[in-house]
Amino acid sequence: MIIYKKIFTLAVPLALHSMLFSCLGFIDTYMLAMLGGDTVAAAGIGAKTLWFVLNLIIGVGGGTAIFCAQHWGAKDLTEFHKTIHIGLFYSILTAAVIVPVLYFFAPSIAGLMTNEAAIVELAAGYLQITALTVLVGAFSVIWSAGMRALQKPKVVLYLFLVELVLNVTFNYLLIFGVWGLPALGLVGAAWGTLAARLLSTLLFFFYISRQQPYLMLSVTVCKQALHWPAHSTFLKISLPIIAGEFIWSGGVFLYHAIYGNISTAALAAISILSPIEVMTSALSWGCAAAVGILIGEKIGAAQQKELNNYVTAGFVSAISVGLILVGLLWFSRHYVLGLFSAIEADVQAMLYTLFPFILASIFLRSITMTAMSGILKSGGDTQFTMKLDFCAQWLGAVPLSLIFAFWFRWPVEIVICAVLLEEGIKLIPILYRIKSGAWVKKLAEI
Repeated sequence: MIIYKKIFTLAVPLALHSMLFSCLGFIDTYMLAMLGGDTVAAAGIGAKTLWFVLNLIIGVGGGTAIFCAQHWGAKDLTEFHKTIHIGLFYSILTAAVIVPVLYFFAPSIAGLMTNEAAIVELAAGYLQITALTVLVGAFSVIWSAGMRALQKPKVVLYLFLVELVLNVTFNYLLIFGVWGLPALGLVGAAWGTLAARLLSTLLFFFYISRQQPYLMLSVTVCKQALHWPAHSTFLKISLPIIAGEFIWSGGVFLYHAIYGNISTAALAAISILSPIEVMTSALSWGCAAAVGILIGEKIGAAQQKELNNYVTAGFVSAISVGLILVGLLWFSRHYVLGLFSAIEADVQAMLYTLFPFILASIFLRSITMTAMSGILKSGGDTQFTMKLDFCAQWLGAVPLSLIFAFWFRWPVEIVICAVLLEEGIKLIPILYRIKSGAWVKKLAEI
């Protein structure tokens, strides 16, 4: 029971952070739904695009977290501090490439997801403003990874609570034009999001400058981190994670584009259901992240018996959480979907049609998320997870969904079955890999 207590002690603040982050998207969707299906669809395109590109930076953060967890387990704070600098370097470099692409090619990106000119225009305007949140996120993602490795996720949660309050307030004021401000609609939501992210990141900076010296930039450590061997080791583990995030999130982006080309109602329904799925999956992600932190610590401390116990506990937690989430959502489905009663009737009908498929996705991803991100990646087995993501998605689910949608012209509920196949394909290789023990790699010795 001590193991489960440790997992959930870490998982709860991590899950709450993830839930609040997705709750923000849910609240935005709820407010924008009052402006109609086109606005919701455009917001969905913008949100999914930002999620896709931010996942590349999250990939850098994932590599940083793996190294930091093992260095923390080995009590090597010098290497911990050096890893933070290396992570920030690649995170900022990635953002510097992404932001201009988002800004200058926003209409073309939005055009991939829909043929409706009005929706493309709305989505492009949203993307051009919110592109700067990617650059701001380059700092907060790495600092958050360091805080999680230090097993202090509550601080990140509290800082995000501030961001959430600011974001909801700014968005409400600017979407609807309250207190004499202009009613900017979707553009207002973009400006509100950018302002809130900037302010919360500044607060994060002030906190670490006073309380967490091993996360703060240092000229001396920066010079130490310039040595290529440290970068080579970091990239050997991190590049497959970044590539895996690109492969996986690129597939999800493509799924969204497929839904948009099937019908505007399908795109609007998915744009509403996606934040619900992400929000309710937050506890699963929290468990996966907690298991990853603890497993990385045990590998760094060379505690094999405890490592095996945490692997088992990770699977038990993932299955239990998945079942609980699905049960709660199913019994509250009329209340949850009823929140969007103001939207068009065809979109409402599509919400109820697709809801069971979202529940299946939540359960399957609870298991695969913990197994891949929580166990395999924390052991440094990032090349295996990258290859598995590619095969399951781009050789399996993506071709099938394209064939179902554009060759057979089947409805969206059949297409989404092909999407669900991706998670099912992963299960057997994952279990075999974990049982083999080949996934455990002590990163300090690479």
